[in-house]
Amino acid sequence: MKSLSKLHQEAILKAKTEDDKVKAAAVAMIETPIEMIKAIMLKHEIAVIEVMRELHESREAAVRAEREACAKVLDEMAEQMIADMEPSPAVAWVRDRAKFIRSRNEGVGL
Repeated sequence: MKSLSKLHQEAILKAKTEDDKVKAAAVAMIETPIEMIKAIMLKHEIAVIEVMRELHESREAAVRAEREACAKVLDEMAEQMIADMEPSPAVAWVRDRAKFIRSRNEGVGL
């Protein structure tokens, strides 16, 4: 068990009655569990923040993968259009959409 803090030792020494000594000792006894609770809460808060960060990162990764999949489909669509017909404004539009989707993955955040 934690020894009494200097402040509490002084409070017990300065106490004039036995009741005052008991009260000072009780305050010291309460201080230790409160410090433990604070430490546990801090660890819990850190753990919660870490889980939230991991969830955010996994969501960002999933969104990036979905965007890349969409851009890939558009690229394949453009290739098919080129193979089937002469290049047209539609092909340019599809390629622009693919570039736009990929550029969103390069930006900060979602």
